[in-house]
Amino acid sequence: MHLSKFSVFPLVRHRALVLSLPLSFALGLPAALAQTPAKKVAPKAAPTAAALPAPAAPNLATTPAVVARGPAGVVVTANDLLAELRRAPEAERQAALARPETLQQIANNLLVRRVLASEAERDGLGADPIVTATLTIARDRALSDARLARLDAQNAPNDAALDAYARNVYQANSAKFEVPAQTRARHILLDNNGPESLQKAKDLLAQLRAGASFEDLAKTNSTDTGSAARGGDLGFFSAGQMVRPFEDAVNALVKPGDLSEPVESQFGFHIIRLEERKEKSRQSYEEVRPRLLAEARTAILNESRVVKVKDLSKDFVFERAAIEAMSQTGAR
Repeated sequence: MHLSKFSVFPLVRHRALVLSLPLSFALGLPAALAQTPAKKVAPKAAPTAAALPAPAAPNLATTPAVVARGPAGVVVTANDLLAELRRAPEAERQAALARPETLQQIANNLLVRRVLASEAERDGLGADPIVTATLTIARDRALSDARLARLDAQNAPNDAALDAYARNVYQANSAKFEVPAQTRARHILLDNNGPESLQKAKDLLAQLRAGASFEDLAKTNSTDTGSAARGGDLGFFSAGQMVRPFEDAVNALVKPGDLSEPVESQFGFHIIRLEERKEKSRQSYEEVRPRLLAEARTAILNESRVVKVKDLSKDFVFERAAIEAMSQTGAR
């Protein structure tokens, strides 16, 4: 049972800092392209046994461990898993690394993809010009991701710069951190089945005024099962979040512990008890500091990326005639 007129949004909205620049497309490498097959090399005649070089001893410090094997010698290594996990956010990446079952599932997916890629090479699909272009774009994405990561590392702000940026945002956007006045209340809700429902609400109210436990009566009588499990507690809500009859009744209560008369709304009959009021306030800088620091880091790094993109773009040349000819062909 939801008494709210509409969904309750966070009191302080998180301002998303979207990396809206051309290179940002490189940040989300599609799963189907995460593994770029090696460049196709023309087959050579097999060397004779005498011409085969002696196998070099593996360097255990640099040779990645094989974590899965498939048909025809296809393998997936630890580096393959790390490359696939690099596309995920840090928290998800660490969680996956801590779960062997998750790592095995990723390895399974990579093996399927690698075997299919091997079959595509066998069938000559690697010679298709669109496939070739797709492989080139996938390689570009992987390398540009690596370049962006290095650029971010080179421009990473220190703690003092982050704090200064975050404080400026806090001071310049004070209204963003305002918290409206809030009220916390409990209620017992009864379905409106006619006069008997109103009479039951009055009987419960009489029990409450005689000293009965609101929490116990809410658990055993309220048809709002969600709040009933919490003794009727609705938590904190601000003006406009509750239906009008309910809100008017709450506003008429003066001090914590005050009880309302049975109040009828489209949900039924309510008995309301005021629990607490909070005046309008503003979140302190320390309360929002972790979020602002994260936003500051993203904003500062994004600014350095914008500078890089602008520097690259000044030498770009577009063949307008070729673009228009392609557009005309596609429109037919």
